[in-house]
Amino acid sequence: MILNSARNLLLKSTLSKNLVLNQNGLLHKSIQSTFTRYPLKKYPSRSFCNDSQAAIVPLLPTLLFSIPLFVPYFLTLRMIASKTLSPQIRTKLTYSLGSTLLTVPTIFLFTSDIAPNTYRKRFMLLWPWEETKLIDKANECVENVLGSEEIIPENDNRSKLINHILDRIWKYNNKINFNFKKPMIYLIKNDDMLDGVSYPCSVITLTTSWLRLVDYDEDLLAAILSHEIAHILQNHASEFYGLSFTFKALTQLHDMFYDFLKLLPGINKENINNWIRPLIYLQKHSQILEKEADLLGQEIMANAGYDPANAIKLWELMCNISSSQVPDESHHDDGHGVRHSSESSHPSKEQRVKYLTENLINVQKIYFNTITDNNNNFKSFNYDLGLRKLEFTIWAIFGKNLT
Repeated sequence: MILNSARNLLLKSTLSKNLVLNQNGLLHKSIQSTFTRYPLKKYPSRSFCNDSQAAIVPLLPTLLFSIPLFVPYFLTLRMIASKTLSPQIRTKLTYSLGSTLLTVPTIFLFTSDIAPNTYRKRFMLLWPWEETKLIDKANECVENVLGSEEIIPENDNRSKLINHILDRIWKYNNKINFNFKKPMIYLIKNDDMLDGVSYPCSVITLTTSWLRLVDYDEDLLAAILSHEIAHILQNHASEFYGLSFTFKALTQLHDMFYDFLKLLPGINKENINNWIRPLIYLQKHSQILEKEADLLGQEIMANAGYDPANAIKLWELMCNISSSQVPDESHHDDGHGVRHSSESSHPSKEQRVKYLTENLINVQKIYFNTITDNNNNFKSFNYDLGLRKLEFTIWAIFGKNLT
């Protein structure tokens, strides 16, 4: 009661200093436009933890490119051997070359895998010990973030809200095999940039800008967290790191090959440069992973009793967001997690709305069954609504973000 009285006095004091705004009818208009103006505000983008890159050289991708690079040497040796060596030795060299080339598709078959929950066919190019090193590097990156960013304490209502959602998701998703430890979520004080990162070490970082964007709505925040949890569940960081290393090596070969083709007459260099550029395929694969996390995240939130239609609502809201509020770069090509990043590596916001809407009929059944099985006995988080209203009122008047 005393606290509420103090807040009322503070609010009256603030409003009394701005009677001109109130008399002109601008105060009400300013408060009304708070949430519409905030997403459209332009902020300089930046990325976390640029100085901590994963220094892991995967064994299998290295073999995949080392073996073909030896082919010219084998051919040269075969030509020299045709004049100096016996037919038996030349035959052995030919068999050795053929066996070496057959090793490449064999290695690819050995790395084939089926993604859990979605049963998508994929290649996992990292060995178990390499994944362990990747997790260690992710832990280093998290430590750098915690040391360089201001983290909201656990006793803050915003952190309590996020952890309440996580506890509920973790408790009621018994139909999905969470084969990893419960994630740690760190809330970063940053109201200027929308950023969410999931790390393979089962850590999620989220900026406070997300909370303000969705007006602290529990269901919308559940959609965000479910998406990040889905990335960890599907081990997307490990999958993408192996592929990114492979495609980056392919890019080097592509550039060498393209430089050679430019010397040849009668070849359309522009078309060749477009269709064989490996990073284009890497970006498409990143979009596949994002779509998988979106759809699986929708199922995760439905299992926890959150209406999956709110995932659609979230991305409809995101359609109004300026691209300058979203980081241009992503950690996940270096195995440091997955971010809400630019649309070059993510599906467009309109696409996300479309396929989430198409998937709604499937996950709504899960949602209704969850509600029925638990007699709709889900506790919502009760946070200090009065403080939030005061914060946004003062912010609307002064044009500042107060936290």
